[in-house]
Amino acid sequence: MNSFNDSEEDKGMALGAYPGLSISRASDREMALIYFYWSGEERRRTLLDSRSKQRVEQLIRDCFEEPLLPYRVEWAHGDLILLFCSPDPSGPLPFKRSLMTAALEFKGKLEKTMRPHRGAAANARLHAGCSFGLLKRGRDPQLKVHEMTREALQNSHNADALDEALRLSELERLLGEKALRCVYQPIVNIREGRPLGYEALSRPQGSAVFPGPLPLFEFAERAGMDYPLDQLAREQAISGSAGLRPGEKLFLNLTPQIINDPQFTPWRTLDLLRKHRLTPEQVVFEITERSSIEDFGSVERVLAHYRSQGYRIAIDDVGAGYSSLLSVVELKPDYIKVDRAIVSGLHTDSYKAHILETLVLTADRMGIDLIAEGVETQDELDKLLAMGVNYAQGYLLGRPGEIGWRL
Repeated sequence: MNSFNDSEEDKGMALGAYPGLSISRASDREMALIYFYWSGEERRRTLLDSRSKQRVEQLIRDCFEEPLLPYRVEWAHGDLILLFCSPDPSGPLPFKRSLMTAALEFKGKLEKTMRPHRGAAANARLHAGCSFGLLKRGRDPQLKVHEMTREALQNSHNADALDEALRLSELERLLGEKALRCVYQPIVNIREGRPLGYEALSRPQGSAVFPGPLPLFEFAERAGMDYPLDQLAREQAISGSAGLRPGEKLFLNLTPQIINDPQFTPWRTLDLLRKHRLTPEQVVFEITERSSIEDFGSVERVLAHYRSQGYRIAIDDVGAGYSSLLSVVELKPDYIKVDRAIVSGLHTDSYKAHILETLVLTADRMGIDLIAEGVETQDELDKLLAMGVNYAQGYLLGRPGEIGWRL
């Protein structure tokens, strides 16, 4: 593997509209570089023959159409480097997403077309890495390309580098365009036949990369971008809750990890509520544990700040594992939500019934309201009523949608 090389042996070829070195004197532009190499020296040498290069160039034209066609293709002793420049300086996010989608298609076709079928080389694997950068006015473009080449080469050691880059670009798009849709699932007082409140649930819009909210939020946490995503979801949940009646609660998901984020500002939610004529007494922060809580002390301090303003606290997925029970002990919530794994088939499973019976008794003694999640059948609902459960949530009672549940 080599860094960017301009030797006569590895002379590159121009394909798309080449912006030229004068770009540095025109305007800041978003650039991208993708680095491909085969593991195994024998495999890499085969990419240097003219026939192979022609096949690769044709694949490039097949997968990258204008305006995404690379403006330059370079060979570095068998390694392949594609250089791109954003056609629209004002909108780099769609550029990234579209480019990474095409890059994944190209990688698959290149691997299939060039893979050997015999001998030790048959175990060779195609690696790919990418880097993005902003070429600023007055800066040497060649120096920037060298920096991006090193970054892309290092990135190529991750087998999922292009997939991760696609997910990151899609997350950036969703945040930039505020492309989340909020729906509300009713939480029902099953004895009185009226809503206790609604849980706000976020859905990514127009995203084939993230088919649902769980993979989106899990990736955002891995990428260190869970705070801006949680903040956007909360803003949209509050702004869309105009149908909430006095006394009804709005359940908002809160990941404990964002509490330690440097951007975290506890008072921002209060400003949002005032703007939309809601009060803290109408809001329940639902602690979701996509990963376990490591520092209960810091979480307790923030929750104490929220409680002092009138907010209520719920623990989600209780009964799903030891950590959720520990959260009940340490955080002393106002509500606990029993995981659907316990509720599902409750009426035919004595073990689940014993667990729920214990939770009902514990919640009653601690002054905590219990909410059963995932109720999907009348038999489950009847069993919950018989066991003294007052609140429930699930498809039987209402699917996520607009606020305005009616029996």
